Amino acid sequence: MTREEAMRQVQMYDFALIDTGLFLDTHPTNREALDFYASTRMRYLQAVEEYEQQFGPLTAQDTNTDNGWAWVETPWPWEMED
Repeated sequence: MTREEAMRQVQMYDFALIDTGLFLDTHPTNREALDFYASTRMRYLQAVEEYEQQFGPLTAQDTNTDNGWAWVETPWPWEMED
């Protein structure tokens, strides 16, 4: 998977979580929406993990500082391949 494809996966699941969260704000007991949110959250976390394993952290908060501030050494997450 390319960096762009991996980022799109993360963005897709993130959008679905935000949208479902808005729905759940007004329908907090909707079991179908709750189940969808839970399964989508798992997919989102998996997509983030896969992205970070291959391309590095998505946010500065996820940076490993054992070898210094490596966050600035790799391309930024929004710098897509051309």
